[in-house]
Amino acid sequence: MIKMKNRILINIGVLATAAAVFFCVSGCSSVPSQRVNDSGEVVRVEKPLGVANTLRFEDVPTPAGFNMIRDQSFIYQDSSIRVGLLRYSGHPNSSQVVSFFKAQMPLYNWKMINVVEFGNVNLNFIKADESCIITIEPLKTRTILSVVISPRTGSISAGSGSASRKERY
Repeated sequence: MIKMKNRILINIGVLATAAAVFFCVSGCSSVPSQRVNDSGEVVRVEKPLGVANTLRFEDVPTPAGFNMIRDQSFIYQDSSIRVGLLRYSGHPNSSQVVSFFKAQMPLYNWKMINVVEFGNVNLNFIKADESCIITIEPLKTRTILSVVISPRTGSISAGSGSASRKERY
């Protein structure tokens, strides 16, 4: 009887320890970590955002954690041109979103032209004959992300229009 009681207590202890480790590991992955910089100050380090699984433009990454605002998004595309305004809403910190685009856009062959920060953050990129303007709008409870793709000035060529595609989300 005593052996059985001890075995039950040991099993409960093992399960409690395993649960504590599980919750600590799973909970800690979403919490920003801290490190000490060269001057001895504690600095908060945010986990970088990943790329979303579904992209509306295959060469414009979207950070994970954002959902498209369908009634405010539009794409027009044919064999010679693509134009679009994609608006997203999400909870990631706006500084994380800025870091995401600065790191990811060059991987898709976009060249950053400039960054304008005053309340909202505007990131301007170019690629071949297109431009991409990304606006990050931090709000109290969420972040709004706008992605505009358009031809660069003077790069619109007359296409046949036979393979055009217009989508309203």
